[in-house]
Amino acid sequence: MLFVIIVINAYLLTGSESSTQKTWLILNEIVLCSAFLLLTIPLVRKPIVSEFENLFMGHPIPMWVYEKDTLQFLYVNHAACYKYGYTREEFLQLTIRDIREHEELDALMENVRERCNGTEYRGIWKHRRKNGENFFVEIYAHSAMYDGRDARFIMAKDVNEQVKAAREAHQLGVRYELLAQATNDAIYDRNMQTNAIIWKHGLESFFQPPTESGADLYEWWRTHIHPADGPAVMSSLETCTQNRINYWSQQYRFRCPDGTYKYVVDRAFIIYENNQPIRMIGIVQDIDKYIKQAVRLEAQNKTLREIAWINSHEIRRPVVSILSIANLFDKSNQDIHLNSRLMEWLHQSTLQLDEIIHKIEHKVKNIE
Repeated sequence: MLFVIIVINAYLLTGSESSTQKTWLILNEIVLCSAFLLLTIPLVRKPIVSEFENLFMGHPIPMWVYEKDTLQFLYVNHAACYKYGYTREEFLQLTIRDIREHEELDALMENVRERCNGTEYRGIWKHRRKNGENFFVEIYAHSAMYDGRDARFIMAKDVNEQVKAAREAHQLGVRYELLAQATNDAIYDRNMQTNAIIWKHGLESFFQPPTESGADLYEWWRTHIHPADGPAVMSSLETCTQNRINYWSQQYRFRCPDGTYKYVVDRAFIIYENNQPIRMIGIVQDIDKYIKQAVRLEAQNKTLREIAWINSHEIRRPVVSILSIANLFDKSNQDIHLNSRLMEWLHQSTLQLDEIIHKIEHKVKNIE
């Protein structure tokens, strides 16, 4: 209606010839246009404000606006109320200090002084819910004007699970490094698709792998296995992957830089994806001294068994002969011819016993 009146007034203004009437019509037109603008502008702005409010309030990530000087919450959305456990009325009575642990307030205030200067900011902080539970959020912030006050607009994304996972991964990494430093064993990580292999810790101490960039460490490992052991090692590994077995272990001899071979035991865990081996993580342990010690012990046991057999069989014959001859001696020495023969037999049995004793001594030296 107001617009129609403005149009009619404009029409009358164009047809008026009286200066007084024209002046009155011009003033009237100005008043009508001003009134029209005052009524129209709110109507035009209202949908825009409502659309912004709906977007802000309905956003699934917690967001709020706080005043820079007082740190008072000025505006919060539904997600913030749900995440932190406060009603909107409770939130608006708080400051950003109230959602932080006491020990973090100094760092918060330092951040406010240094970062809240108009620049955008992104960082991870620990926040606290109304029930006292803590969780980590990633903050996105930038300066804004709200209701004529200097403020900061905040979006707080929950990253609690990611932070916990990262911390657990860090702790696992620390434990792995400590474990690796506590052993001289060689640890490796092999990509079963590309055969790229990473050796970590221990390998350099006794195998000295190639250090040049781009060296094929898998091929280096395969060609350094003893030729007599290589087919069995590769066959057992192939059988393991074909049967989708996770654990693999094999003992073999590995060539050292000086050309000699050492006994090692290789144990690995194989990871499968879609029934295909994709990763193999293992450890190679130097067991050469234990194998050689076992061989020495076996040789010693064999020698001891031979000594036991000599004691129970060979040494018994001359001893029995000596005892028997001693019983046959004519103590009255009337039969000189008999005693002479017995002395000869006794001498022969003594030589046999001495030979056996030397044989035992030789075997004992071999044990030592």
